[in-house]
Amino acid sequence: MTNVLLTWKTSTSKGQCSIECTSDGPWNTLLGDDPHPVQGSIDQLNDQLPSERIESITLKGHPSSCVLPILWVRTIWASTQQARISIEWTSFQDTTQPASTTQLALHLGCLLADEVRCDDANQVIDRYGFDPRSPGISEDAFDLLSGIVDLWDPALRSAVLGDDWTSDMKRVLNQCALAGHKRVGIYGAGTYTRAIGEAFMSPPVEICCIIDDDTRRAGERMWGFAIVPPESAIEMKPDAVVLSANSIEDLLWDRASKFRDAGIETVRIYGHAPTSGALSHA
Repeated sequence: MTNVLLTWKTSTSKGQCSIECTSDGPWNTLLGDDPHPVQGSIDQLNDQLPSERIESITLKGHPSSCVLPILWVRTIWASTQQARISIEWTSFQDTTQPASTTQLALHLGCLLADEVRCDDANQVIDRYGFDPRSPGISEDAFDLLSGIVDLWDPALRSAVLGDDWTSDMKRVLNQCALAGHKRVGIYGAGTYTRAIGEAFMSPPVEICCIIDDDTRRAGERMWGFAIVPPESAIEMKPDAVVLSANSIEDLLWDRASKFRDAGIETVRIYGHAPTSGALSHA
């Protein structure tokens, strides 16, 4: 059993408490073999944390063990406080290849925290393929949550995502065709794009590439299309780029300024409701 040590700080005081964890609890079925909070241990934080506004929280322990405490702080206890959350991952002694659920939970913990201080980041990069010190974005975190649910019960994810995203993408691709666009790039290779493969089976336009900001994904393929970085997509000179996301569409719109600067139309699916078949672009 390896507990998580939580240290909190307000403008006038600081303190700490321990979250009891176990490797043989109900959460291990979903989140893997690392220790996770025992039943009731997170609820006890209500009595241990101060009522005044907390400025920062540090969790000392394995990132996967910190997933549930962080989610509790972010969504239930202090959703309006916006306390900065850090993870201190001070011992990296794993020698065996972790199960996929364990690896996903580890990555998710790093993404949910504002900062991860790790004593051997290079080993994490070599073994898991991500830098624990690099903050993620909400789409990445949602990807990993979906992956954990997939491994637990794939039927749950299909029930959550449904067919609406696919219909939305089909609608926008049809609008691109009506606007005279022949070659279109899809911006975003995350959960949203992975869930709408049917929209790309017989599109009314040529899908020339899928674009992603993570340069490590360059050369991969999704739904048969090459994943390329934005700079390479610009060189391909598509007529338009469609933002393939919902929750982070505004973020992608800001990042897509490079396409607009290059004279490539950027098309949103949700940012502005289309009127009379017009494309939704700013």
